[in-house]
Amino acid sequence: MKAADVLETHKRNHIVEQLHKLKYFDTDGKSYEELKRKLAILRAMEIDVGTDANKWF
Repeated sequence: MKAADVLETHKRNHIVEQLHKLKYFDTDGKSYEELKRKLAILRAMEIDVGTDANKWF
């Protein structure tokens, strides 16, 4: 296994761990890019726009 393959596997596993912490488990068969996009969406959905700190937009 090449170093680049190890790095890609490590990056994907890290994203999967983050998704599992957010209670998202449908990760099989999805690419790294799909998982990364899903993580970004789930993190964005956690932002409480009702708080003063998040009313900047």
